[in-house]
Amino acid sequence: LQFTEEKLGQAEKTELDAHFENLLARADCTKNWTEKILRQTEVLLQPNPSARVEEFLYEKLDRKVPSRVTNGELLAQYMTEAANDFGPGTPYGK
Repeated sequence: LQFTEEKLGQAEKTELDAHFENLLARADCTKNWTEKILRQTEVLLQPNPSARVEEFLYEKLDRKVPSRVTNGELLAQYMTEAANDFGPGTPYGK
């Protein structure tokens, strides 16, 4: 209710201290990275059947598979970016 009234201009905006706003920003960042890593982990554990068929066909036709980032490499990239974003002193950064 307070948030709605603030948005409609019927109430003054609640002032939050800098520490709390920092915590909110970190929580949002943690949520976003966790969701990204979780989605990529699901993709890694349940691979796309059409991609596997494509790899099989390239192998049978003795052709070179086009180079693209694998699901494992993409997950590692997300984890590295999250670690860099949070810093070395956090669980993500270790």
